Amino acid sequence: MLPADPSSLESASLIEARALAIPERLAALDLDWQGGQLVALLGPNGSGKSTLLGALAGILPAAGTVRLGGVAIRELSWPELAQRRAMLPQRQPQLFHIPVFQVLAIGLDERVQVRQPGDVKQAQSDAVDALCDALELSSLLARDFSRLSGGEQQRVLIARTLLQVWPGLNPAGRVLLLDEPLAGLDLHHQLALLRLLKSLARQGLLVVLAIHDINLAIDWADRILCLQQGRVVSEGGVDVIDEALLERVFQIKTDRIEAAGRVWFMPTL
Repeated sequence: MLPADPSSLESASLIEARALAIPERLAALDLDWQGGQLVALLGPNGSGKSTLLGALAGILPAAGTVRLGGVAIRELSWPELAQRRAMLPQRQPQLFHIPVFQVLAIGLDERVQVRQPGDVKQAQSDAVDALCDALELSSLLARDFSRLSGGEQQRVLIARTLLQVWPGLNPAGRVLLLDEPLAGLDLHHQLALLRLLKSLARQGLLVVLAIHDINLAIDWADRILCLQQGRVVSEGGVDVIDEALLERVFQIKTDRIEAAGRVWFMPTL
């Protein structure tokens, strides 16, 4: 079975939340996000970005209802949940004393749906090759994961997560939740990752990431959700971001800069 046509998935609600809340951490909220877009979660430290991602992923117990592709996460077993969404938590120390290619293999599922059973290994190999090209991992594959730099480890862990919902390997996996994936990456690799995530969104996935860089969010996101003290302050297209919102949420004054058809916000000196 081949993956569904991405154009047919973009109109479908991939994450729907109703009265989703965690006492003292996340105020009740409703969400309805379709595939084919990149959603950026903005807010200061402690605003609830990680909590929201954990609740949407089914990792944190929460009141209310979350549906993935129309199915309540409470009705899904852990293997079924893992097949429908992939989650990258905030970076934790990893003690893998194995080569990078084995770390990537953790993200592979043998239940790949392809035309012929013999195509499974080839499909997995193609996916790993594509990720290694996009995130520049080829030279790291034989190295011990524990001996990599922090940024290199982060790229490997991101790749492992993406393999879980890679188009062509897992047509049921349409939701990608990433908690500060840019942390620890230099600007070159931040942009490489954002290009890759945007490409996956264009193929019908719903990509949701917590991010601290307001200007990168404006440049790359299709939708913004802004949190403060566990409450949604604003949600919509990138045009919801303005000087008043940034001052309210981040307690900073900013100057709006427009050039070459782009908009940035710089802290007022």
